[in-house]
Order: sequence, then C-alpha cells, then structure tokens
Amino acid sequence: MSEEALQQRKVRGESPSGLALAAAVAWCRIQSLAARAAVGHAFLRRLLDSGERLTGALFCEALRIDEKSRLTVCIYDFYPDYKRVDASLNSWEEAWFEKRMPRPPARILVGACGSGREAVALVERGYAVDALEPAPEFAPQARRRLGPATRVMQLTYEQLSAAVLTGGAGAAEELRAARYDAVLLGYGSLAHVLDVREQRRLLRALDLLCPAGPILATFLCGADSSEPARTGRAERLGGRIGRGLARLRRLPPGGSNRLSYRPRRGFAYTFTRREIEELAGTVGRPVAWECGTVQPSHCATFLPGAAPVNRA
Repeated sequence: MSEEALQQRKVRGESPSGLALAAAVAWCRIQSLAARAAVGHAFLRRLLDSGERLTGALFCEALRIDEKSRLTVCIYDFYPDYKRVDASLNSWEEAWFEKRMPRPPARILVGACGSGREAVALVERGYAVDALEPAPEFAPQARRRLGPATRVMQLTYEQLSAAVLTGGAGAAEELRAARYDAVLLGYGSLAHVLDVREQRRLLRALDLLCPAGPILATFLCGADSSEPARTGRAERLGGRIGRGLARLRRLPPGGSNRLSYRPRRGFAYTFTRREIEELAGTVGRPVAWECGTVQPSHCATFLPGAAPVNRA
C-alpha cells in the first residue's frame, strides 16, 4: 500500500491490517468459543480465566494503540450475551436523562449504540435519534430494531471525529453537517477511546455537532495515582512474552497505565476526575458529575457553554 493511501486511511480513522492484529482477533474468537464450552465446568473456567489474564497482559505490550481499539470492537461481536434484545433503561439512566436531556422531540445522537438499547428507549419516548456503532454485527441489528426512521451509521468514534473535523464521504459527510440537541455516548463507551489525542478530537467533534446541548457520557474512573496494578503469575508471564513480541515489532516500550485489558470487553482507558474535567475544558465545557442516587458508577454531563458546574 502506498504512503498516500496509508495517510488517507489514517485521516478516515482507519489503519492497515497486520498479522499481529489478525492473530489477536483469531485468538480472542477461539477464547469466546472456549468460554461457551466451559459453562458449568469449574476447572475449565479457572483455566480459561488464567489464559485470558495472560492474553490480556500480552496484548497490552505487543499491540499498537490503534490495534487495541480495533480488537476491542471485534471482541464485542464474539459474545452473544451482548446481542440480547433489550430496550429498557436502568433506573439511574431514567433519572439522569430526565435531569439532563432536552424534552422530546429533541434530536439526539447516540454513539456506540450496540444493539440499540438506549436508542430504542429514546425513540419510544418521542426523541428523534441518529446512532452510530462500530461493530459489524451490532450495526445491522440496531438498524432492524430502530427501523427506517432512524439512521444507524457503522462508524467508530475515531471515524466520527475524522468525518466532522476533516471531512468524509457518504454518511460521514452527511453527519458533518448535522446538528443535535444532545449527545449520548453509549454505556461505558468513552472508556474505549484509548488515545488521549483521540479523546480530545472526539470532544471537539461532538461540540461542533451539538454546540448548545449536553453531552452525556459514562466511563471508567479511578484514583489519581500512577501506581501500577498488582499482577499475578499469568499476567507476569503474558507481559514478558508481550514485551518480547514488541521488541520484534520495534514498538516503543509499555503504554499508559491508564490502559487495561478486560476479558470479553477488550481495552479500556481509566480516567481520573481531573482528566475528565480537563477533557471537557478543551471545548470550554464544565462538567456536571452525576452522583448520589442518579447512578451507581461513573457518569458525567459535559454541559454547554459556561453553565454552572455541579460538583455534588
């Protein structure tokens, strides 16, 4: 592939396939099949758990950050539990949306919509919804559930950012000209934007698409500490193998300790509260932390303009 073609794929948020990524995807597919076979077998389950921990540590060292992102998208397609049909919101989501969403029939963009759980629930409440989903098997399922009135685009967040900030073709080009009253980043999906630069590009793109409305996001959040995570024997072995492969691939040593591999969920970035607030600050938005009875984990609203910050 020519240098010009490589650069064009980079602009579109893509990267060329390689043997390392193909091998990682194939291995994770094998693990997904093994997980189904291990149901009800305690010994096989323990063996598989150890193998997944070893694999995760190996991938952390041996894959580039763009490969980690693409592998994560593939992993969600492998496990049938993620494809269960469900249109119900959690009680904390109901409270959150009631508090922060504009009233129907506001136009909402739902990112990483999966099989359409949140999008379907919003459509049923009278909202006009556009959605995007990167996983090849989820996007068609979401289209079937949401029907022809709702546009579902197969796009990653990186491709969304590229389309809005630098231009694109087809549905991506149409998206660039769209405007929304609110944006919902699907459950936990902000954590799957692994590159800090891409996190900032995503917020810039969403701020252009939704300049006067809220951006609702859930994510992993941890202590503001650089202490490395404790590891067991499987992780240590996987890390040694991964570092050896990284040297063969001439990759720089180690990644951010904010990145972690979670079996059956792929890679995720763990934010600190300061990082979330700094991320929002790149587009001049204050953060409303949704605490107390609203939700059980970590979610926040990037408020438009200079609205007051809720630090409850």
